[in-house]
Amino acid sequence: MNIDNQNNPIPNLLHDFLDTISAHALWKKQDHLYLACSGGLDSVVLAHLLHAAGFDFTILHCNFQLRGEESERDERFVKEFADQLKVPIQVKRFDTMLEMKKSKKGVQETARILRYNWFNEVVEKDSLDINKWILTAHHADDQVETMLIQLFRGTGLAGLQGIKIKSGNLIRPLLFADRNSLLVYSNHHNLTWVEDSSNAEINYTRNFIRHKIISPLEEVFPAIKSTMIQNGKRFEEIEMIYQQKVREIKSRLVIEKGQGFAIPVNKLKNVQPLDTLMYEIFSTFGFTTQQIPEIKKLFDAPTGKYFSSHQYRVLKNRNWLLIEPVVERAQDIKIIEEPDANVDIETYQLIFKSIAGQHKITNDENQAFLNLKKLKFPLFVRKWRAGDYFYPLGMKKKKKISRFMTDLKLTLTEKENQWVVESDKKIVWVVGRRIDERFKVGEQTTEKLLITTSRQSV
Repeated sequence: MNIDNQNNPIPNLLHDFLDTISAHALWKKQDHLYLACSGGLDSVVLAHLLHAAGFDFTILHCNFQLRGEESERDERFVKEFADQLKVPIQVKRFDTMLEMKKSKKGVQETARILRYNWFNEVVEKDSLDINKWILTAHHADDQVETMLIQLFRGTGLAGLQGIKIKSGNLIRPLLFADRNSLLVYSNHHNLTWVEDSSNAEINYTRNFIRHKIISPLEEVFPAIKSTMIQNGKRFEEIEMIYQQKVREIKSRLVIEKGQGFAIPVNKLKNVQPLDTLMYEIFSTFGFTTQQIPEIKKLFDAPTGKYFSSHQYRVLKNRNWLLIEPVVERAQDIKIIEEPDANVDIETYQLIFKSIAGQHKITNDENQAFLNLKKLKFPLFVRKWRAGDYFYPLGMKKKKKISRFMTDLKLTLTEKENQWVVESDKKIVWVVGRRIDERFKVGEQTTEKLLITTSRQSV
């Protein structure tokens, strides 16, 4: 460890930097790196470390044009810095205020979306046939600020871990170092950087946390930053144990059923802690913490009651909660002009075939044998509608299809996905369930129409 002119210890930042890359297998020597560089201390130090280590990288700089001449100064500085290092640079200028008006989002969120969209765009356009990574200069102080923000907003164990060192193609290799060690390194190597004046404004959440909460706390707890970092590592290990237990409970409770899942109500009611485990189960299907009480109301609700997220519906069906994908009602109608035809219906196909003479009639629900002479073409294949009725095979009285499906104890999703075949405004087959008594085949029937459902691979 060296000593600078101010008698401050010089940490061997490059050594620790390379150790971090190796320990976490962040990238390989031959990979190409894209460094997000604002011109501030953090990104300047990261660029210097990458250059000193001999990595191949390109600097990316965003000019959000929010701070007038200061934004222009930053762009000039980063260009000159890239020229000094003799590394390529790409600069993108954004009309951030215009994008804010379009998206109706705040300044920071708009800038973040613009920044990362452009970074990914650059990587995708790069024709290099090697691994490519986007690097940001987030460090330990950013990590502590993030953990506190997550804690105050409300979060689970994952949020208390803070920023991940690697997420997809995004890498944050400086999380091991605090800002003070970056300052010492920068002074030792005579590096210069630019300051963003907005960093001193406490109207931004992160700046308020930094100046009004962390700084005063450091006077009472000098090691608060390192303690928080260690806590984050503990939370990460605790979550590994936690998730293992959650997976075990899920495997006992959640049963795969068709395109959805089923959970026995009585077993679910008895798990502890109930709300936490319900969140872990139902958040997978797009439900939030605030919606868990509504799902709990289904425990004692009658069959047919349900609660929906954007993607899934939780339906009470006797002693079960059924989790099923929300399917949009299809409005298209398939027209069958002649007896021999095929038509695609969602995940299966209906095959129409005329048959003359004798043919063995089966009880297979996926086949419908109809009296061809009683049918009038064209036939229509469509979703059932409210008010539809037919005469179920073996019955002399008509029955509404809605009632027929209820008697079969079909789930709400199964009801929504029910198709029918119609002839001359009469339902001749509730597909896959029952044909109409009026169109059944008798011993004297010589011309028949066989309709078969054939499931397609999806």
